[in-house]
Amino acid sequence: MRFPRAASWLLGGLLAIGSSAAWAQTLTLQVPSRGPSPPTMQTAMSAIEFDAASIGGGSTISVDGTSIAVADAGCAGVACKAVGVSPTGDIATVTRISGTQRARLDITYKSVFPGNFCAPTITPAGLSITLELTGFTFGAGRGYRITSFMAPSDASCDVAYVRVPTSRPSISGGGVAYLGRLPLNIVLVLDKSPSMDWVIPGSPDKRWDRLKSSVQLFASVWDAVGAPPPPATISSEGHADDRLGMVLFGGTAVESPLDGLNFFKQRGAIAAPWAAPVAAGLVDNTYIGGTSIGAGTTMGRARLAPVEQLVGDTAVVLFTDGEQNNPPCISRQGEVLAPVEKPYPGKPPGTTYLDKCAVAAAMPSSALLTLNGGILARDVLPRGPIFTIGLGEGGMAASAELLDEISGETAGRSAFPNNGVAMDNSFVDNLVTHLKGGTVSLLDRTLGDLAAGTPASTPFDFIVDPSLTRVTFVLSWEGSAREAGLEIRRPDGNMTTAIQNASGPNFRVATVNIPQAGPAGDWKVTVRQFGTAGLKYQLSAYGVESRLGARVTETPRLGTASPIGVVAEIGWEHGPLADLPAGAVRAIIERPGANLGTLLHDAGAKPIDGEVRNDTSPLSMKLDQLIRTAGLLDKIEPKPVGDAIELKHVGNGRYEGKFDATNVGGRYRIRIEYDWNDPRTGTIRRRDLAERQVPVIPTAKDSAVRVQREPRSANAVIVITPRDKFGNYVGPGHEGGFNVKIDAGTIAGAPTDNGLTGEYTIKVGGLAPGDDPKVSIVFADQVLRDGPLSSLSTGTEPPSHEPWWKRWWWLILILLLLVLFLLLRRK
Repeated sequence: MRFPRAASWLLGGLLAIGSSAAWAQTLTLQVPSRGPSPPTMQTAMSAIEFDAASIGGGSTISVDGTSIAVADAGCAGVACKAVGVSPTGDIATVTRISGTQRARLDITYKSVFPGNFCAPTITPAGLSITLELTGFTFGAGRGYRITSFMAPSDASCDVAYVRVPTSRPSISGGGVAYLGRLPLNIVLVLDKSPSMDWVIPGSPDKRWDRLKSSVQLFASVWDAVGAPPPPATISSEGHADDRLGMVLFGGTAVESPLDGLNFFKQRGAIAAPWAAPVAAGLVDNTYIGGTSIGAGTTMGRARLAPVEQLVGDTAVVLFTDGEQNNPPCISRQGEVLAPVEKPYPGKPPGTTYLDKCAVAAAMPSSALLTLNGGILARDVLPRGPIFTIGLGEGGMAASAELLDEISGETAGRSAFPNNGVAMDNSFVDNLVTHLKGGTVSLLDRTLGDLAAGTPASTPFDFIVDPSLTRVTFVLSWEGSAREAGLEIRRPDGNMTTAIQNASGPNFRVATVNIPQAGPAGDWKVTVRQFGTAGLKYQLSAYGVESRLGARVTETPRLGTASPIGVVAEIGWEHGPLADLPAGAVRAIIERPGANLGTLLHDAGAKPIDGEVRNDTSPLSMKLDQLIRTAGLLDKIEPKPVGDAIELKHVGNGRYEGKFDATNVGGRYRIRIEYDWNDPRTGTIRRRDLAERQVPVIPTAKDSAVRVQREPRSANAVIVITPRDKFGNYVGPGHEGGFNVKIDAGTIAGAPTDNGLTGEYTIKVGGLAPGDDPKVSIVFADQVLRDGPLSSLSTGTEPPSHEPWWKRWWWLILILLLLVLFLLLRRK
């Protein structure tokens, strides 16, 4: 049978269109509700990248019928973008990735958010949006990537940069394959001040040397979880455009390029792009005087700005071991810097420390943190989470509370390690938290101690379920003069070989793909040491997720006497995982054995021993002294309190619990255990970890005040010792937490605590002989005194919270002796 030539052309064209995989493809974007708002944040925007075999000329992407043109591959700058508005009001931006066959669609769900991103009007059913791609051809290894975002907190409602962890938007139809997430850009902002030459508290390792190893481990794990599996294609976790950068700071900040003269090192298609460049960037041991976390943060954010492809793809990991003392300083909105010279107790007059970040008076805790005159979470661009790590003195007292606030206001996470292994965890766990757009989780973790001469540990079981596509085992240990390795056995007992290995002075990393390396089940890992000195180690396993998503949050602002609320959001595939079995999600709360402020108060105003170290505050030196001589670290280390708290389901995959016994100030650790067997998921075991600071919130009743004023003197001195109802002293280092006002005379600067005991001196001047001015003393939003100067005193010490018999033991002893005497006389 013969066809006319025109009919042949028509049939050939139809066949070509039918075989092109997507000249006109219709997809459905589902945006599920994440539960009631408040408290749950709803999805505010999605970024979808289409990675095609080809994008033809005149191609378009349609959103609910609104067609938006895709620029040619040779476009540049703003010419690569086009914007449209759907009939319901959603804003869609199409960006051609210049020089590639990739195009990105960013949809902001303005139909749901008529105002800011904290006030949605989404219906329980969510949204369903029709997408149509015209001119796109897909094939093997091609498809789409999607990442969705929500507002971080009520502190930043005008922009969405937190990755949605559960009940995430998804795409169906059209036969276009899902490839994973969009690119990430991370900048490590690392303290290189002179105190980094000290040893880690309670450890033989020098801080700078151990930091090198911890950061190299961070890079090695990100190498491993996102490395392309054979053949060399992009894995479901990593992206070829992932970037890592590094900034070093002391009193100023400097870049540390990781790719020749280029600040960022891109992942590309190689298996281990970052470990070696990071190690090379930390070789130099020249320290930078001063400590300005503001300078480091400013430079880190500024370097992220040029590579920003979409809001939410950027993050900073900020590490410090000390107090900020150089501008730019991070302080609360409305606070005014008032640099102050602080003396070292017991040192010659004039031996002082200049704190350039001290403030004249504290603002309320509701005031947001600022940097360079802008709101940290909103105005310091580009916006994204800041993950903070405070080592040693940097993770104690007011410095630790500042780091906790920085991460809290920017939707990051804080960690406060006090040894090398804990510092390793802090870096890697922060990476995992940032990848919690449902891609990586901590499977389990164990501590061990191999005695000298013991070659191997008892095997540790890791449950590997079928939803995992890759597992990375991480071994780290104390002391660099050690050698160790891992023996990995599949569920059938056979040993397996890792597809990727990495090592450093204090760590080993081994990665396996599932199921290629072995099936799901109980995997056993043995630690082997290749020496005779003994080995204190920690073994962790991280899994690349394909179906499970989870996120843990806690009460934003904490304090003694205020409960810690813990929330776990859990999802499976693209929806919430509701009604898990009883006990499936538990929180183990670890609380410090003693309050740091009380220990420092009770230690008294002792002289600082040894030579004054360069650029180190008096408080840091006192802390170091007590760590070396009084076992301070063990006393303030968090330890489990009571039974685990069950987090109970309250709807939409949201599980909640509460811890009420916050009767000790300091660092709290919250361990989340996910353990269940459910028909929807099978057996699941995961772990999560959060560390928070619980500041001491003093009360007027329990805080002591004494006033010193000579008759008719123009000057007076107020000494206040803040303390809470549990007997916890605020302790030294919190001068910036006071706001003192007087209606006659003047306050001569901020309160001082030169003895480092937590007893703060407020100097009053300019009084007339008969003046009895009203004085208001506020600390941590608590009014500790508000009345005439003459009425403030309550004695030299607050009322005791010890048992009555401890206060009256001497009287009891006298009475017992008297009774004994009378009995003997009667005999």
